[in-house]
Amino acid sequence: MSRLVGLQMIPLLLFNGFVPASSSAAAATRSPGCISLERLNRTVDRFQRTHGSPTMTRNRQDARQDARQTCAQAAAGMSGELRDRSLAPWRYSINTEDDRIPHKIAVAECLCDGCIINQREDMRYNSVPVFAPLMVMRKTPCPRDHARFMVSRDWIKVPVGCTCAAPKYAKRST
Repeated sequence: MSRLVGLQMIPLLLFNGFVPASSSAAAATRSPGCISLERLNRTVDRFQRTHGSPTMTRNRQDARQDARQTCAQAAAGMSGELRDRSLAPWRYSINTEDDRIPHKIAVAECLCDGCIINQREDMRYNSVPVFAPLMVMRKTPCPRDHARFMVSRDWIKVPVGCTCAAPKYAKRST
């Protein structure tokens, strides 16, 4: 009779999370959601084919040139690329995150706090970033096996340029 009670307890033990040692070792090497580096690379390739991969060559060159540009220089120039002729000029920099795919993304940074009006910065207006959504993938090492990875998709907002806007004023109550 005690053997019968023991067999009846198996479903209860499994339900409460008890797993025999031999199968827990197998589960540790194959955690749900964890993939090998080879499969990660295939997943990344498929993701980039489906969702595109931002072209970084030109933006990297722009980022090197833009690193030195100031608001006053942009106001004096006002020629060439749209970002240089805008009333709210911007430069590009490269944002890098190793756990994100793509690893490098060009992001816009407004050069001025105000807007360029008559070739001068006018603080009655604001230069504000314009954001666009971008789908990225995030990879994290599996907790029990750092040679394998968990992958998730995420939407981020990327500043792609700047625009001139009237400032936000707090409403006065009278």
